[in-house]
Amino acid sequence: MKNLVIDLRVVRNNLRTVKDRAEGVQVYADLSANAGGMGLLTVAKFLRDEGIRGFIVSDPGDARILRVNHFTKERIMMLRSTADPNEIGELLSLGVICTAGSYDAAVAINGIAESRSMTADIQVKIDTGLGRYGFQPSELDKIAAIYKYMSRLHVVGTFTTFASPLRNSKLTLAQLDKFNSALDKLIDMGFEPGVAHACDSTALFKYNFELMDAVRVDTALSGRIPGKATPGLSRVGYIEAGLEEVGWHPKGHTIGAEHGFVTKAPTKIAILSVGYFHGFGVDRYIVERSLFDIARWRRSKTFVRVNGQKARVLGSVGLLHTMIDVTNIDCTVGDIAILDVDPVNVKGLPIVYR
Repeated sequence: MKNLVIDLRVVRNNLRTVKDRAEGVQVYADLSANAGGMGLLTVAKFLRDEGIRGFIVSDPGDARILRVNHFTKERIMMLRSTADPNEIGELLSLGVICTAGSYDAAVAINGIAESRSMTADIQVKIDTGLGRYGFQPSELDKIAAIYKYMSRLHVVGTFTTFASPLRNSKLTLAQLDKFNSALDKLIDMGFEPGVAHACDSTALFKYNFELMDAVRVDTALSGRIPGKATPGLSRVGYIEAGLEEVGWHPKGHTIGAEHGFVTKAPTKIAILSVGYFHGFGVDRYIVERSLFDIARWRRSKTFVRVNGQKARVLGSVGLLHTMIDVTNIDCTVGDIAILDVDPVNVKGLPIVYR
């Protein structure tokens, strides 16, 4: 028995903390990557019941799932820019707000909208330092062309994305200045930028600058914003796995492959058929962490809980198995171990909601 458990009560509490922090501005729920691994459709329905009316996706397929499942009145925004005519055609058919992050993307959206005798809602992405998509702040003439010459486009918003809000406050504030400057210039040129937004989950909780018209939240919903724990947010996601085998091993016995472990005394060991393939012991933020953070993170991943007690992981987490020390725990095959995981890393397990 192995399940990923998502406690929607905790998601609700996290959302309340987000709303309090957002101080009344519009909250877009970013459902990219299967709602951060928590399950796209279930989480979307739950958030809608909690009053969320704006959703973000990063794939047309996710927008299709929402629309087919009666998300007909909600605002859905495609976060990434695309000039692919097939993707644009599907997004327009679904009534999704497209992102124009380049002149070519804007031209493509306008052309397809014109061929369908319709007007397409778009949001303009301005690249202030992340570099994936977006007009450069120096390309305001190209953004102006959207307003002047692309009659089938209706700009409903303008946004940017911070490159390193956790680690680099100086860069983040510089990006914010660039974005605000670009907005001011567009307004001075007589154009309406629509809903302006820049903050993701990390920026929302780390900085106290003006939130503009909306915020985009993703990791805040799962309580897994990188860095130190954020007051008011609790982590969502854990694996429940039954103990597969429980047995004693003598002193001097080698446990695990490669970076194995040698027992220093007779040790009772339990085996879980859960490994890094399933997302246990995996950290999506590892490339952003300092050596101190990595060491602290590794220590935090060396324990699971069995019958309410901490059990140490022996050796390294394997591809499909993890071995734990249960010498001092009264347990047997079939008892449940609790493994903390970030849902976005989990695969191959059914989701159970509580």
